[in-house]
Amino acid sequence: MSTSTATRYSTRELRAAAAALAAGKFATPATRPSTPETAGDQDPRATLEVTAATEGERDRASRGDGSTPSPGATSAVSTVSTGAGPLVRVRAANAGAGASTIALALAEVADAAGIRTRVLDAAAPAWSGLLGATVTELGAAEGWRRGRRGDGVLIDRVEEPVRMPGEVPSPRSVDGVDLTVLDAGWSMRELAASGAGSWVATTPARAEVLVTRPHGLALSQTEAALADLEDQLTRDGVVVVVVGAARWSDREFAPAGRLLRVARQQEAVLFAPLLPAKALPSLGPDPLPKQLTSPSQRLLKRITTITGPLTANRT
Repeated sequence: MSTSTATRYSTRELRAAAAALAAGKFATPATRPSTPETAGDQDPRATLEVTAATEGERDRASRGDGSTPSPGATSAVSTVSTGAGPLVRVRAANAGAGASTIALALAEVADAAGIRTRVLDAAAPAWSGLLGATVTELGAAEGWRRGRRGDGVLIDRVEEPVRMPGEVPSPRSVDGVDLTVLDAGWSMRELAASGAGSWVATTPARAEVLVTRPHGLALSQTEAALADLEDQLTRDGVVVVVVGAARWSDREFAPAGRLLRVARQQEAVLFAPLLPAKALPSLGPDPLPKQLTSPSQRLLKRITTITGPLTANRT
């Protein structure tokens, strides 16, 4: 085989590579291969890095036809930069659950508690719930548009249109942040389909927050989402936020599955109100209504039981 021919890997091999990265099993600099994605699994413009970048360098993978990656192509696993604090990933277990609202509320109460927070909004711009959530815009770089909200909340939003999680750019570097809240911005199905090709789905998180609603179909979809997170659930690393319920009732939660009931036994099921449009017309620059403050504080408290004190590593 000539040196110009790109080696192809199966989806199973790529997933194994991503798992090795997550476990910290990196190739040495002398043996760091860089491979394109398996044909047909992802967008043909995207490429896939399967090894960690050494200090000050990153391999640029090329396809066998000589083309180069698109600006939106990302590595399979991207490590959120040092100085960015623990990563908490917020995902909607079902459509319209309110994940962006919960992510923003978490950031806002953390800010009020003196915790310097960054929100990564990984949604395609057309689907973002946080486009209007900043007070001050700070410019764009590296595929992201950055803004500020409150005293200490940075919000990074994807700048250019993307069609799948694998096209979301790697996060911008940041210093002096105690907590990073990732608003995943894609459905559980889209994130699962992206496999090893998306850092949004594969970057290890200290805590996973699933947002859902209290009705049969939503609870069924929540159970399916929890099945994908069962290992982390057993380590008390998952929190479920039910929007639109004040407590666990036998009538509303009769369809709840085994894993959701396990989360409840772990005191990892929290509740938040579903606010009418008059109280919360959109996620704009103004502070969120007080009705979200108490449940968001409970969520922050639960997260700190998982991560430990969020300001402990300040220098």
